[in-house]
Amino acid sequence: ELTKIALARLDQLGPRYNAIVTITHDRAIAAAEKAQEEIRKGAYRGILHGIPYGVKDIFATAGGAPTTWGARPLKDQKFDYDAAVIQRLKQAGAILTAKLSMVELAGGAGYSHPKASLTGAGISPWGTNSWSGGSSSGSGSAVSAGMVPFAIGTETWGSILCPASYCGVSGLRPTFGRVSRYGCMPGVWSLDKVGPLGQTADDLGIILETISGHDPRDDSTNQGPFRYDRNVGKQPFKLGLLRGSTDHADAWVRANLEKAVDELEQADIAQIEEITIPDMPYEAVATTIILAETSAAFEEFTETGQGVDLTDESSRERLYMRHAVLASDYIRAMRIRRKMSQVV
Repeated sequence: ELTKIALARLDQLGPRYNAIVTITHDRAIAAAEKAQEEIRKGAYRGILHGIPYGVKDIFATAGGAPTTWGARPLKDQKFDYDAAVIQRLKQAGAILTAKLSMVELAGGAGYSHPKASLTGAGISPWGTNSWSGGSSSGSGSAVSAGMVPFAIGTETWGSILCPASYCGVSGLRPTFGRVSRYGCMPGVWSLDKVGPLGQTADDLGIILETISGHDPRDDSTNQGPFRYDRNVGKQPFKLGLLRGSTDHADAWVRANLEKAVDELEQADIAQIEEITIPDMPYEAVATTIILAETSAAFEEFTETGQGVDLTDESSRERLYMRHAVLASDYIRAMRIRRKMSQVV
């Protein structure tokens, strides 16, 4: 029944917010019937058993559903296997109900407007004139509008936290290597992360525990498993507030942040310390790495001329421009990156 409710809401609300690429109806019903029978027989797999969810359309899925990477040239692309994160959720008994919309190539070609997607601009349920963020656009909208209890997205540079913020839900960008990327579109191999979006931080901890862990098919994954401590929060959190972070923000944004900080401190929820990070070229380094690695990741896509059909016209040119990044610049950026990670 829960799965049918999710499928109905996806069908009804998904198009309104440009949130879905494919509803995996038959697969979801079959999995839900199996889960129900297992639970009735006492073979309960845990808290996610029978819970519907959606995934960003960046993950390979078996069973005939396309995996478009949000790009019109790849609208018919299909795989005959499930990505690692889908496999782990399947083992936990969760029910895949939809492939969710995203910015084309997860923004790997760069983009200049929110319409850069196979399904059009993602819309936030909080305002029909507001973008849902990128690149995990549909994941943010679907969770916010109650189409699914949680969704799986990816982040290289804000692609989980941005839609979570724009859609008023919780988002978690895990540490690099915490979750396997096997079966996920290659983009920026040294920065890409897989993570959940949900209604609460507690939800995210439960989901992260399920999807994390070493995977020999992704040699970047950590060896040790992640265990979510459900007692977290009994002691005040220690939070760092970046000094000067709201200097250029609108007055109402600054006021809301200050109010939130005061309430956290007065309720003894958090110990907040204002901090300063060293002055280093973070953005320049990250940009150089992203340009160089996406150039390699999308080399075949670019050389075969598929980029000409991308929705964002500027992205068609940017795919080729990335080849201009020098190897020496990439190596220098990686060396500086190592120094930055040691001092921050």
